[in-house]
Order: sequence, then structure tokens, then C-alpha cells
Amino acid sequence: MIRLILLSIILLSLQGCGSDKNPAPAKKPTHILSKDSMAFYLSEIHIVDAALRHRDVRKKGLQAQAKQGFINYFDTARVSKARFTESLDYWKDHYEEMEEIYDQSMEILSTQLVTLKKVESQDSLKALNSKKR
Repeated sequence: MIRLILLSIILLSLQGCGSDKNPAPAKKPTHILSKDSMAFYLSEIHIVDAALRHRDVRKKGLQAQAKQGFINYFDTARVSKARFTESLDYWKDHYEEMEEIYDQSMEILSTQLVTLKKVESQDSLKALNSKKR
């Protein structure tokens, strides 16, 4: 009797493993943002989030205005909050692709930071030159 039960458990376990065939990946729905668009909007959201968390915002009690800016972002962006959230949920279920999207988002932010530092440096030089005159 015990052998029969063990054999049944083993057979059920093996059957549950399924075949080696991988099912075809589901096609991405058309309303889901592309990887490039998702990376762009994700980088923008990171900037808005950073503004919310900035110490000057906290010190000066501007958190309510900063939160409103976060809420208003989707009013000015070319994507709705619902579509962004739905796309984020979709890409989270596709881990490797989401990792690519996040890496691309970080590249966008790094490029923007380099540009910002160049402008800041030029502004500092202009201010320094105007003081010398």
C-alpha cells in the first residue's frame, strides 16, 4: 500500500513537471509603452521623485507643492498615469526586459546630469568673470 502511494506521488510529481517545450512568449499588448518610452518616463519620474525628497523641499516645508507637482506630472506628460502604471506592471512581469529599461533610464539620467554639470560650470565661470571686471 505504501509503495502504491509513493509511486502515485512520484508519477504525479513527474507529470506536473510538464514537457521541455517552452510556450511561445505572449505578444506585448499594443497599449503598453515601448521599452524606449518606458525608460524615458521612468527617468522623468525619478527626477520628480528626487525633487520631492530634496532636503531644501523638506526644510522649507514645500512638500505639499512638490507632491502636487508629482500628481500634475501626468497631466503634462504625453502618457496617462493609468497607462504608465499598467505598462510598469507589464514590464515588471518581464524581469530581464525591465532590467534593460531601468539601465536605459539610468543612462538617460546620467546624460542629463553631465549636461547639467556643464551648464552649471559655464554659469560659474561667467559669474567669476563678471566679478573680475
